[in-house]
Order: sequence, then C-alpha cells, then structure tokens
Amino acid sequence: MPLPLVWLADVLRAAGLRVVETPGWRTRTARGAQPRPVGVLQHHTATPASYSRPAPTVDLCIRGRPDLAGPLCHAVIGYDGTVHLVAAGRANHAGRAKASGPNPGGDGNTLYVGFEWDYQGVNQGPSPEQYDAAVRATRAVLDHLGRPPDAARGHRETSVTGKIDPGHVDLDQFRRDVAAAHLQEDDLTPEQDAILRRIDAELMGPWNDGKPSGWGTAIGPRTVVAMLVDLHNALLAPQTSRVPGSTVKVSAVDAIRNIDGVIYQLPAMIQAAGQADPAAVADALRPVLADIVGPVVAEAVHAALGEDNTDQAEAIVTELAQRLAGQEAAA
Repeated sequence: MPLPLVWLADVLRAAGLRVVETPGWRTRTARGAQPRPVGVLQHHTATPASYSRPAPTVDLCIRGRPDLAGPLCHAVIGYDGTVHLVAAGRANHAGRAKASGPNPGGDGNTLYVGFEWDYQGVNQGPSPEQYDAAVRATRAVLDHLGRPPDAARGHRETSVTGKIDPGHVDLDQFRRDVAAAHLQEDDLTPEQDAILRRIDAELMGPWNDGKPSGWGTAIGPRTVVAMLVDLHNALLAPQTSRVPGSTVKVSAVDAIRNIDGVIYQLPAMIQAAGQADPAAVADALRPVLADIVGPVVAEAVHAALGEDNTDQAEAIVTELAQRLAGQEAAA
C-alpha cells in the first residue's frame, strides 16, 4: 500500500516549485503511526547553507542522527528554493506537540507534514528564494489537505521542549504570506518550462548573448523562421532558375516538393529570386509565420500536455508566437 504522502511531488510541482525526488523517498518511513496531517510544521536544520551549497543536510535528514532515527522530515527546502523530498511516510520531525492555532496537540509526527529549511538559524536566516519556496509549498500542501493558512505552524509554537526553529522567521507574517500566496494555475512548472525551451531550441536554434544563433547550414546559421522565409522567397522566384555552375534549370516549386532538392537547391533559388534585402522580407513575414506556425505548435503542445493543462499550453504557444513574430521574449 502506498505511503500517505506520495502525493507531495505532484502537489509541489503543480505549485511551480523545483522538486528533487531523493531515491527511495516514496517508500521511506519511520516506525510508528503514519501521518494523518492537519497542518504543516516549519523547522530549520541548524546547518550553514549557501547558494553554492544550498542543501547540505539532505543526507542527514534521510539517515537520521545517532540520537534520532531518520527520516527527520518529509522535505528539505534548500537555500536556493529547491524542494528535496525525503519521506512519504512518518518522519521524526515534531515529537510531542502542544495544541497550536487550529491544530490539536498530540503526536506531532502524525499531525504535521514537516519541512526542514536548510539554513543555520542563529546567525543566518533563510534566503529570499527559500522563504518564497516555503510559502508556496506550505500553501500547496494546506490547499491539498483542505486546511486554512493558520494551520501552518513553526516548531517553536508546538514544541514542549523549547525548540526555537525556524529562526529569523516572523511566523505571523509567514502565515499572512501563505494566505496571500497566489498559486496561478497557468504558471509553468519546471517540466513545462523545459518543453517550451526544447521547442524554442528546435525552432530558433541555440541562443547566444540573448539572441538565437540558428542552426548551421551551407549558407550560415539559420533559424527555422529564416529558413521558412527562404522557402517563401524561393516560391516567388521565376518558375525556372538556373543554378550557378549548372546547365540544368531548376523549378522552385519542384525543388521544394523534393526534400533533397530543397536542401541542395535553396541557396541557388534565393540568389535567383534576387532578394536584395532578406532581413526586410523576414521582418515582414514574421507575424504571418507566427499565424501559420502557431496553430501547428498549439496542436502539438496541447497533445503533449493534455486538456487539463490548457492554460499552460496557451502560455507556451503565446511565448512561441511572440518569438516567431520577432518580439522580445517574456521574462
């Protein structure tokens, strides 16, 4: 039978968070009653962290300490905002808990999903990225559980042994931020952003210094957009054009119909078409090409993401249409 918190990965990714699934997390559990969470409990690891070493305590949270068996939390939130999933079952993170906010007292390990923020906590506070990830992750989990923002608590608010974590965090403000968090359904998840980047790379080629460098061809680097412009120009060429160095006349239409022909004859057709200013032609055609290519890309993206992700698919298509039209890409 699956452990009770295996849904964490999907819920956190749907909130737009970067999620790392540590090996074995779906079957990892401590001994004892399994979680039936009514809230989310915030901790700090008491280990210094940095952007170059953002999650140094993940292994410790998996293995545990000499005085406390692992797993020690359900997820570690790194200094860079990445969420590392540790356990889908019981975790030894809370101990005995007193009633706090809308949550009852009792076995904190069954009452709470436990997030460890990887930072030192005394001389170091959380990073902005870490804090934001904790807000979004907490809101996503509470929404899944059907619990209010006040069900987010800090360990110092539930501990019966005087814990101080999470240090340098105003928990009342944290709950206000959780309540205000807007988890837009049309935000791109990391996986969907990767799809966008892959399609973008296939259309525009690698990007250098913020500009598409295109794919290498016999006539130099060319983007798919530019090559479509070349094809359009070739169709406007005279019906028969002599290829330089050849005694055979080539029909532009016939060459385009023949995939080998279009590859080898396109440079000659462009020259024969006598286009003096291909950049101007490209600028004029980009909006048209966006209208032509957009529906094709839209169909492919919708097929890849599914009907349940219509907003995300539309965001991808809009971004591609903007780039095809020569507009500045969205930040």
